[in-house]
Amino acid sequence: MLKKLVLPAIALSVAACSLDKPEAAFPAEFANADYVLSDADAKGWVMSSHQAEQCIYPNLTRIQQAHFSQEDAYIHSQYVFFYPLEKIIGADYLKMIQEDEKSMGYAQYQYKKFKQLSTEPLPKAQCELLRANARDDLSVVKGQYKSGMVEESKTDGKQNGDAVATGDNKFFFDIIKWGAALVL
Repeated sequence: MLKKLVLPAIALSVAACSLDKPEAAFPAEFANADYVLSDADAKGWVMSSHQAEQCIYPNLTRIQQAHFSQEDAYIHSQYVFFYPLEKIIGADYLKMIQEDEKSMGYAQYQYKKFKQLSTEPLPKAQCELLRANARDDLSVVKGQYKSGMVEESKTDGKQNGDAVATGDNKFFFDIIKWGAALVL
């Protein structure tokens, strides 16, 4: 009698344990990928990506995104997808994903799997810095030179609203002076 109760009890407990967490099968099309993005990394990536997009493109619609210029699309992909992923897995693994089609496909699969996750917005200071960097990078990509050096402002006490032909711009003043002398 005891054997009749113990055997079904063990079978039921094993079945109950296996029902706890069903594991999803790994998609066969991504077999032999160079890098397999974990679920935890994918969740962090999606959340960071959402934060970056909410910060840089707060009012972006699908129609606007579909009509992005080539430069805008590049900056969007870098700041919304690749930079957040690089912060999570590192530059070497990101390069590995970018160079392998199966790894990139699996990363996209993982992104789509968790894209419904919501997150808190970035702190204001961090968001402003991210926006400024994206704006600067966009101007560089569009061919507008932007120096990477820190610009020092002159604060020697002089406040002159019209600095065209004054002591602040002696070269311009000399050109005008010599041009006028030649005309006369």
